[in-house]
Amino acid sequence: MARTSLFRHYLFALSLWVFACITALKFGVATQLDPELVMQLRLPRVILATAVGMGLAVAGTTLQALFTNPLCEPYTLGISTGSALGSVLGISLGLQVNFAGLAGSSFFGALFFTGLLYLISLRPGTNNLTLLLAGVMLGFLGSSLVALWMAVTDANGIQGAILWLMGDLSRARIYGATFTLTVMLFLAYVVWTHSRELDALLMGEEGALVLGIPVAQTRRRLILMTSIIIGLCVSGGGMIGFVGLIIPHFVRRLIGSLHINTLPLCAIWGSTSLVLADTAARTLVRPYELPVGVVTALVGAPLFLWMMLKRQGDA
Repeated sequence: MARTSLFRHYLFALSLWVFACITALKFGVATQLDPELVMQLRLPRVILATAVGMGLAVAGTTLQALFTNPLCEPYTLGISTGSALGSVLGISLGLQVNFAGLAGSSFFGALFFTGLLYLISLRPGTNNLTLLLAGVMLGFLGSSLVALWMAVTDANGIQGAILWLMGDLSRARIYGATFTLTVMLFLAYVVWTHSRELDALLMGEEGALVLGIPVAQTRRRLILMTSIIIGLCVSGGGMIGFVGLIIPHFVRRLIGSLHINTLPLCAIWGSTSLVLADTAARTLVRPYELPVGVVTALVGAPLFLWMMLKRQGDA
């Protein structure tokens, strides 16, 4: 793609992100634009939505290339389910510890499931299909454990967990949100440095090996990086779907599949989409607030169907 056209795509996406941030700071449950309200409540949510949206989009793009599967998303490998399990246990048992705005038990749950997946990846002969199926099974296991725990524990203790499972950015605080964004920018940059390997993996494992890519090592490294990103996203904002699935498809239709270009643009579009979704969640049913995961699902599911049908029609 020509540099001029690529620059226009970046400029438009950044402009839309700025517009989304300004809109998010201006509108909310409270109609009065109080500077203290903006600094303490709205600005942290904008920063956290930017970080989580970026992480979900980058993780989705990476996993779709890593497994050569357009239906992969941040929640495919079960890491998010481990995070949700940790969050449910932490909230219901009163063991939730927040560190820099992150739910500690949620992040440790994600790390535990990441460790299980990493151990599986170390087995000789493990390929993409094996890892993908193992991740799906870990997801089912985690979901079953979450459902089991919610069925046997006190209902009053799981209300916060239920809200968390639907996506919740209301706990954002300025220092924690800033910390999350800083770490997410660093992790996204690290993934971006593997753009060449991701391009090669689009050709499949054999094609990547022919190009001299150490597939097994690259796969384990990228799984570890995306797992940390997913753990940060879920521990910071709960379970928010469709951002990591739709944004990579949308960006590839715009500028192609070269990851040196798609990863940064996915990060910007992911941030923009989640900032807009959170603004809608806060304003559509004022004075009440919708879970942001509900908004992304209501918009994302029809949009993905439309993109899929349009692509079939163009074929």
